Amino acid sequence: MLVARSRLVEIRRDLENQTRSMLKEYGLQFSRSIGSQFRRKVWELVADGHPLRPLVQALLSVHEQACCEQEKLDRQVRHLAREDETTRRLMTVPGIGVVTALTFRHTIDDPSRFRSAANVGAYLGLTPRRKQSGETDINGRVSRWGDRLLRTYLYEAASVLLHRTKKWSTLKAWGMRLSRRIGLKKAKVAVARKIAVLLHCIWVDGTSFEWGCEKMA
Repeated sequence: MLVARSRLVEIRRDLENQTRSMLKEYGLQFSRSIGSQFRRKVWELVADGHPLRPLVQALLSVHEQACCEQEKLDRQVRHLAREDETTRRLMTVPGIGVVTALTFRHTIDDPSRFRSAANVGAYLGLTPRRKQSGETDINGRVSRWGDRLLRTYLYEAASVLLHRTKKWSTLKAWGMRLSRRIGLKKAKVAVARKIAVLLHCIWVDGTSFEWGCEKMA
């Protein structure tokens, strides 16, 4: 179900990008939107008799079908999350929504197979490769091994935490300090890895996310 939903999201985004690119060639542009709002804005730009209308109509028809199927799967996903106590606890972590929590549950499957929570980051390909030769020990890019879908969701969760979550937490404070030191992109990967570790700990310990107390200057 989660893989099917991910594929539908990709199809919807591809259709939106293709339609935008096509309209742009005719000097037609509009603000970012998705779903039915996207289709409505496109129809407003392509009036009767416009040369693009037949092609746009075909693309938007497929877009509408993809959106409808995604909405059906979203309802099922939300139902599964409500019925599962562990998933609800995973969702207490800022940036973690229904889809990411369930994907983590199904991908990890059995948390006891990891001797340490830190191993989850390596399993998902979120730890840097190490190159060792003699006295040389270099950390390279992340390995990108493991489940690509979950890795993508965790990276998006890190982005939400750093950019959109308003409430203060020790996790966000750590991520923001890290971004100033090593750059935002690398910091997001590190935060995604940290989130994976937190999710594993919450799952095993039966706890929820602790926001912490903001230190006064």
